[in-house]
Amino acid sequence: MGACGSALMKPCLGETDVRYDANYPKTIVETDARWEKLTGYFKVNVTSFDPVDGGAAQPGPYIESVIQTHSSPFDASRTIAFYNHTVDGSRLIVNRYYFKPPAPFGFCQIPFEPPAMNAQPGSTCGVNGQVDFAGVYASLTHEHDGTLKIGRATGSYANSEDGIWDTGEGSYAKLTDDSTFEFSFVRPDEFSSVSSFVFFDDDTASLSAVHTTIPMQRIVSANTATMVRISEEEFLAGIEEYNEAFQVPQPIQAPMTSDEVAKYDGTFPAEEDWCGGVMSDVSCTPSPYVEPDAQMKGGVIALFVILGVLLFSSVALFFHRKAIDTQKKRYKEHFIRGIARNITISDSAGRVSPEQLKKEFDHIDKDKGGTISKDELKTFLKSGKVGDISDKDVEAMWAAIDIDNSGEVDFVEFIAFLGSCGTEFESISKEQKAMSKAEKLKYASQRLSTRCLVMPPDVDKSADEEKEGEENA
Repeated sequence: MGACGSALMKPCLGETDVRYDANYPKTIVETDARWEKLTGYFKVNVTSFDPVDGGAAQPGPYIESVIQTHSSPFDASRTIAFYNHTVDGSRLIVNRYYFKPPAPFGFCQIPFEPPAMNAQPGSTCGVNGQVDFAGVYASLTHEHDGTLKIGRATGSYANSEDGIWDTGEGSYAKLTDDSTFEFSFVRPDEFSSVSSFVFFDDDTASLSAVHTTIPMQRIVSANTATMVRISEEEFLAGIEEYNEAFQVPQPIQAPMTSDEVAKYDGTFPAEEDWCGGVMSDVSCTPSPYVEPDAQMKGGVIALFVILGVLLFSSVALFFHRKAIDTQKKRYKEHFIRGIARNITISDSAGRVSPEQLKKEFDHIDKDKGGTISKDELKTFLKSGKVGDISDKDVEAMWAAIDIDNSGEVDFVEFIAFLGSCGTEFESISKEQKAMSKAEKLKYASQRLSTRCLVMPPDVDKSADEEKEGEENA
């Protein structure tokens, strides 16, 4: 019948629900060009606050086997970060390096009880700084709502020993207005983290982040930052600069590349992770939203129903009329064939003399009342000499011959009915002409026997009187 959206079919579902639109863009920038603002290299100056008193965040001791998240033995109040945000078709790849300067002198003088220490193994408190890597990997989804699903976080964002966190449901990156991007990380029953990037122009933005622990029901850290766009060369030079400036130990120094971290080798999502593993990247997974089979418009369905009813009615009427015409022909031929047993017919009623027709009328009118009743007609038709006729055909013929519905048929109605039997007269006349000599003799004999059986009353009376006179003599 045609595809959806054609003249006879309902509009495609994809016209009102973009999830079903097979032609919807499958790259991030095509869905919304504003994502280009977030791509590129940035230098970020981060300020962390104590969520209790609102002052600058303070360093905390290092404890082996305890994952360092928002407290560490470094100066957390002035972190320098370098961001590399890459949009690759339908995928967003985020690599970030956070440089923390050495802890202040006063912190290094605090005597901590073991296993707590004022420096990580391989570092000297107040001398060596730290660099943390964090990765975020997100892709467009088949929801086609502009939201990117974050499927994996790595490094310091993973909050795990192996440096990998496959986020599951609930973590996303999206545009909230013309200049604001929001990243949300949710680990059910554990923590929630929301970061907002507000761009003042294409090259500068502010950043705010709040991290909440759900079991403790409190904010564990809050950060603000300024972001400035830089070139790749400045990005690499900045990493080299702060590796040296903060005297980051060689084993944990940030790599001198923009997208490789040896420490977290193997954490980057493999193709199978993007394509149905931890994410359902639109570029390599089938959509669960498939345009359903085309459906006909309600008005068109109604039209076809009406046309179907009309067609059915027309066909039914045709066969009904054909059945009626066949019945008419059948009982008319039966009647004319009966008449032909008593009189000689021609190829039309008009060529049979009125006297002959009146004689046949009187023959059928057994009670000589001047009219033919239904019973008299039925007796004539079922005499057995003209073949079988059903009661249904008898009733149909009576309805046709009793024109005034009086229950009696007079001679005028009789003649009128015969006048409608032109085709049947012609047909029976041809039958008679086609008879063999033997059939004609047999036919004549039947006609003669019929006439002899029907004697006028005055003839019967004269014969009886003559016989009585002979006996008296």
